[in-house]
Amino acid sequence: MSNYEVKSSTSSRELDDVYRLLHPIIQSALIEKGFLRATEPQKLAIPKILSGRNVLIIAPTGSGKTEAAVLPVLSMLRWGMDKGEFADKGIYILYVTPLRALNRDLLDRLVWWGERVGIKVGVRHGDTDQSDRVKQSRDPPQMLITTPETLQAILAGKRLREHLMKLRWIIVDEIHEFAEDKRGTQLALTLERIKWLIGRKPQIIGLSATVGSPEEVAKFLVGDGDECDIVQSSIVREMKMDVLHPEPTKEDEEMAKNVYLYPDAVARLRVIKDLVSNNGATIVFVNTRSMAELLMYRFTMLGYDSVGIHHSSLSKVSRITTERAFKDGKLKAVIATSSLELGIDIGHVDFVIQYLSPHQVIRLVQRIGRSGHRLDKVPRGVVITEDLNDTLEAVAIINRAKSGLLEATQIPDKPYDVLVHQIVSLLMIKSKWTIDELYDLIRRAYPYRKLSIEELKGVLRFMSEILNPRLAYFIENEGVVLKPSGVRARREMYRYFFDQMSMIPDEKHYLVINQVNEEPIGVLDEAFVAEYGEPGVKFVFRGGVWVLQKIVGDTIYVAPAKDTIGAIPSWVGEEIPVPFEVAQDVGSIKEEMSNYITKVGPEVTTDMFAMKLGVSRDTVKYVVDKVMEHMESGVPMPSHRLILLERVGDLIVLYTHGGTLVNRTIARILGEVLTERLGYPVGVQQDAYAVIIQLPRPGIDTALIVHTIMDVANMDERTFIDYAMRAITRTGIFKRKFVHVARRFNVIKKDRELSDLAITNLVELYKGSPVFTETLKEVLTRDFDLDNTYLFLKSLINGERKLVTVERSEFSPMSREIVDKISHRLEVMAPERLDKLVRESVKARLLNESMTLVCLNCGWVGSARNKDLPDKPKCPRCGSERLGALKIDEEKIRQVVERWREGKARSEDNEIIEYINRTAELVSKYGKLAVLALSSRVRIDDIEEFLPRIGDIDKLVLVVHELEKRELRRRFME
Repeated sequence: MSNYEVKSSTSSRELDDVYRLLHPIIQSALIEKGFLRATEPQKLAIPKILSGRNVLIIAPTGSGKTEAAVLPVLSMLRWGMDKGEFADKGIYILYVTPLRALNRDLLDRLVWWGERVGIKVGVRHGDTDQSDRVKQSRDPPQMLITTPETLQAILAGKRLREHLMKLRWIIVDEIHEFAEDKRGTQLALTLERIKWLIGRKPQIIGLSATVGSPEEVAKFLVGDGDECDIVQSSIVREMKMDVLHPEPTKEDEEMAKNVYLYPDAVARLRVIKDLVSNNGATIVFVNTRSMAELLMYRFTMLGYDSVGIHHSSLSKVSRITTERAFKDGKLKAVIATSSLELGIDIGHVDFVIQYLSPHQVIRLVQRIGRSGHRLDKVPRGVVITEDLNDTLEAVAIINRAKSGLLEATQIPDKPYDVLVHQIVSLLMIKSKWTIDELYDLIRRAYPYRKLSIEELKGVLRFMSEILNPRLAYFIENEGVVLKPSGVRARREMYRYFFDQMSMIPDEKHYLVINQVNEEPIGVLDEAFVAEYGEPGVKFVFRGGVWVLQKIVGDTIYVAPAKDTIGAIPSWVGEEIPVPFEVAQDVGSIKEEMSNYITKVGPEVTTDMFAMKLGVSRDTVKYVVDKVMEHMESGVPMPSHRLILLERVGDLIVLYTHGGTLVNRTIARILGEVLTERLGYPVGVQQDAYAVIIQLPRPGIDTALIVHTIMDVANMDERTFIDYAMRAITRTGIFKRKFVHVARRFNVIKKDRELSDLAITNLVELYKGSPVFTETLKEVLTRDFDLDNTYLFLKSLINGERKLVTVERSEFSPMSREIVDKISHRLEVMAPERLDKLVRESVKARLLNESMTLVCLNCGWVGSARNKDLPDKPKCPRCGSERLGALKIDEEKIRQVVERWREGKARSEDNEIIEYINRTAELVSKYGKLAVLALSSRVRIDDIEEFLPRIGDIDKLVLVVHELEKRELRRRFME
């Protein structure tokens, strides 16, 4: 019998026809796995890949798309090996993934398939041990799994670069994650560099979740001019989606008093708990890391234990422990950010809850698409909302999803900063290039298809003439580009290349200190500080309202605010922008609904819109009630066509329904023009539905504001753009992006700290340069929207939209909701309540952390959530209480312990072993309390000092909280 004959002819015949196209060894492996029926993406993709076509597979996570790409490629490699075609050492398959912390489940799966087929699968990323790197250089795997950043390093090294000369197939996972950012642009250029290097075009397969522009993503994947088949397995039309707005019950109100929460927050938590109980394994998606932490904390406060948390800022140990616990059924639900949108294997998901609107159609589709995936299952999910605009936004998004109206994919347009880095990488491979050679190679990458020769020359001149030391030597009259000569220049070139290998900017953090008592309050993200970090700004943070006094380096000094009006909610991580079209849909629903209420009354309107919008009647009734409440106030209904300017005192709400980027653009331009006219700084802020103007002094006539808006609307295009450019380039957003871009150009060294004044001077110095141009391109596509803003303002002149002004002693219901939300009143606490909440929050965090545990007696290594540990933890294998506890992931610790026990410990292992011994001493004496202390942000020296005095968890929390504040200050001051 042939080695490749499947185990049983009967079993072979039971396989789907498409599986029988694969190599016999793979057929056997499929039978071993119990995979007899192919999924839709596999049926569509496998024949195309076997025929040698480039293919983009678009299908939800969990639909078998990884195997749809990998199995036919392994088949082709195995068939070639059978014929003796691929006998030489080398990397034949390259698998590129966006996950920086490489997915263990994915790796295990691919290694399993490789072992069954007789193909060696290896992984290379930033944490790969030096010894493993050396082994790979000597004996490369036939299939290498890596990230875009590590791929840069591989191509810079001679030995692995030679192994890539055998490359035949490239698989790019989660291509939608790459297509819209500069990390993806870098990858697109790198793939063209590989094609040039090996002298042929490998077959390329891309894997993607739902995308708005499949044809664009396909072109991005294979390069300009090459063909790519698209295989799409759409689930959008089958999805079952609803919107729920929970109303507080009397029980919710009673519970709210006991747990220091607001009744509507408790109502939302109750509904989530009921949905999880009724629907099984559930992911609760949120939009920011801070919301994930807040929601997890609230669940802990209410005593809901079977919920985990997952986001990118958690330790790898905590993320992996949560993934395993959910997969094993120990957790009923996991709260997650976009970290679980990617293809992390967490087992079967029955249901998805989106907590608050996801802001974008594609986000909702990708997230709800994580549920279902058994052959007989349909993806199901709901959006839980908090107020009127949030509810209508979710309704609009669901209706756009059902109509297939996904946001278009925005591929960066020929970014110059990425280009500089890739030119340097090309000079590291070959010391001399003609301008034509460079131009031809670069233009084959889809993001650079429109690059002109003059633009390329401009970038090369900058690299050669402006930068010191230069990154390239461009001899323009000869049309050649040379590697810089001289030891210093070459050293700088290599330093720059490795420093800037990642296109993901290093986000700075700011320590917030209460100026009154010099006590640290917490840390703010750079993105928030960039947009709002100006003296005098009020913001909500850690349950209080603060006024920003000054920023010194990376420290923000604040003082308590006397009132909450106009305070901005802080957040961790950049908020997802609401598109213009979604915000306009919200305005349209309001207008249509108010018209129907006038004609046929609220009951009939509710029935009609429940059917029309396809969401629960209770949700529609809530919206109808809110619309009626506003109508009864006598204030006109703001909509997509009626722009409401409502003033109370020195605060103006300009209700636009313009979406995040349009409203931000309007706010900045109005702020610029009003400040110029009034001679005082005018405060502006915005959300997706309104612009808020804080007038600098009493007595300013509303007519002046209206005239200013209309004057801006009347500007010709050139004047409008001039004002917009002036306003935008002064923003913190522009300055922050400028620093990121300047670092990628090597204008600013990676570790250099800059004051705001220094950044302002640099912006002025490099005006007109590729650095300035690239920054402008980035902010105009990602942070502002000039085109839609210009058209929006022009519609006030041509009559498509109408501006209505109202002055009152109090805001109308809809404007009040905007003010309340921006003031973030629900997160503002009385000081005595806040103290208790902060302590409870620290306690919840410590209990929800996970630690890697190591038995010094038998060498067992495992991980567990702190809350699941007994008071005296013991090794599950030998019963020893000498357990070390640390935050390093268990795979790495397992390797360290094995080497140590075999007497082969490396020099870098000894420090870890010493730390394990110190922590084991604490755990053996103080049990679970020691593990909780070690999972805090307090140094082990301090823990060893205070732990003997601690008798219970509440005392531990008090001490840890104080020491963490001290540690926070120390971290920023060192």
